[in-house]
Amino acid sequence: MSGSAKQAVRAWARAQDPVTHAESAAVIAGLVRWLDTLGPSGVLTYLSMAGEVAAEAITGRTGHTLFTTRTPARGPLTVHPFDAPRERHRYGFEQPSPGAPRADLSAIGVVLVPGLAFDRAGRRLGRGKGYYDRLLAGLPGALRVGVTLERFLRDVVPTEPHDLAMTHLATERGVVIIP
Repeated sequence: MSGSAKQAVRAWARAQDPVTHAESAAVIAGLVRWLDTLGPSGVLTYLSMAGEVAAEAITGRTGHTLFTTRTPARGPLTVHPFDAPRERHRYGFEQPSPGAPRADLSAIGVVLVPGLAFDRAGRRLGRGKGYYDRLLAGLPGALRVGVTLERFLRDVVPTEPHDLAMTHLATERGVVIIP
């Protein structure tokens, strides 16, 4: 699809009210229940930006080993233990510090993925840099869980050939498998 279609959906998503604490808590409660049905695994979560579902709130609520990402100035996302030392990114979110130890990607079984909008087919629209698509391509066996609210689901989200669909969606209604 065209870049203008993606820009239109991004503009729509950014015009919505930010995720509230109560909405985020509802998504996390269902996500924790679902994670507890899985065998032990590494879960790659994100450290939320303002207005996103706070996926990091799963910390201490599940027996899985947690990891998180670092967005370097150049190059792909890197993956680190969740409890690695942190710094504040220039866009305001926390991330592992530059010297934080790297994680073994083979330990990742589930990836919690943020996005501006999703559709029920699991297509995701991110912020436009392709960081998560490149990361997900390197984790072919991992479950890809889009973390969002029902109000950020669209009929169709514009995608490009390199965009990877989610295998699951987590909303305030719970976690569903993408058919």
